[in-house]
Amino acid sequence: MKVRGGIEAFTIAAVEGLGGAAEKLADGLYTVLWSEGPTAEPETRHLAFDPEALEDDPESELVTIASPTLERIIARATASGRVARAFLSVAPGSPQGVAERLARSYRFVDSAWTPGDGRPWFCPLGLFLFRVRYLCDSREEELVEVGVNLTDGRILRRLDEAIERYGLSPEPWEPLPTKGELPVVQTYGIAHAELERRILSTLGNRRRHLEWRLERESGRAAAYYSELLRELREEQSVLAADDPGRSRLESKARAIQMEQEGRLAELRSKYRLEVHVSLLSVLRLYQPKLVFRGRLASKAHGAEIPLVWDPVENTGEPARCYFCDVFTYELGLSRSGTVACPSCLERAALKPVLSGLSPHGQRGRRRNGQMFSGRQGTK
Repeated sequence: MKVRGGIEAFTIAAVEGLGGAAEKLADGLYTVLWSEGPTAEPETRHLAFDPEALEDDPESELVTIASPTLERIIARATASGRVARAFLSVAPGSPQGVAERLARSYRFVDSAWTPGDGRPWFCPLGLFLFRVRYLCDSREEELVEVGVNLTDGRILRRLDEAIERYGLSPEPWEPLPTKGELPVVQTYGIAHAELERRILSTLGNRRRHLEWRLERESGRAAAYYSELLRELREEQSVLAADDPGRSRLESKARAIQMEQEGRLAELRSKYRLEVHVSLLSVLRLYQPKLVFRGRLASKAHGAEIPLVWDPVENTGEPARCYFCDVFTYELGLSRSGTVACPSCLERAALKPVLSGLSPHGQRGRRRNGQMFSGRQGTK
């Protein structure tokens, strides 16, 4: 299965999900048929996802982050009802007494975390519903749900259980500030990658089964045509060298060989597995969580770091290492005073020259700064 990534994958999935069609002309270049609105007439458009693709078709619309074309597609998908919004019917709880339990969710390496004030925030989550079609000699399909934390991109493996346990509400139980979100094309890419990981085993099993069937059917066909050719050779063996019948039998043998090649090609096509993936809908789910601002301090350094309490899981959410960008429940401070996981702390200790932030660390710091910059109050 060829994987399209990022904006290209999201845009084509959105166009197809809206009932349109897309045809790939070249790498990064598509012709799409879709309508701007539910009552508008479908129109043909050329979309380019790579500036170099414009050389092949200068009239194409370049689709990039925040481009007008992408924004119209996102707005159209949202208005179509394929993107729904709901609120998880669970209370975040009182900050009193939670801070101590939150701290026990982590192991602080040669440091201590002092909690500050805690308050509830809405955390946006996404439940992506994909349809996977397996096409070969038969057609089968399955629906796969993938939960993603839209704030940090973590995969949520028990989101469906939380929905079943607590239920959903169309409106919030009270207005709360909302955490900022990652770009939609990034969260779609995360969900799509998780989908591929989940169906990888199924694909392997299906391909092995089809290969076994192809080998069996090809063997039967080869044996059948071999027998026909053997019978012709026996007929030829009793004919004189100048007998006109030899030419007729040779022509018949060539026809049998061509028929055999065609039959084997037909079997290869029949047992070739194709996988088509489409995004059916997205549920934007808002879950209240308690966010505590706090300070992580060692003997030599200190750093501000917020930690989040999840009332559904009754534990803290993993924090992100500012160096390697992974999620972790083990935190400490590097020699530069940067929050890091134990592995990065060990590497930093072995490399004293590592006194500044890596590019990952800079991104982590910016992300942390943006995490609580969302709008105040969700309608």
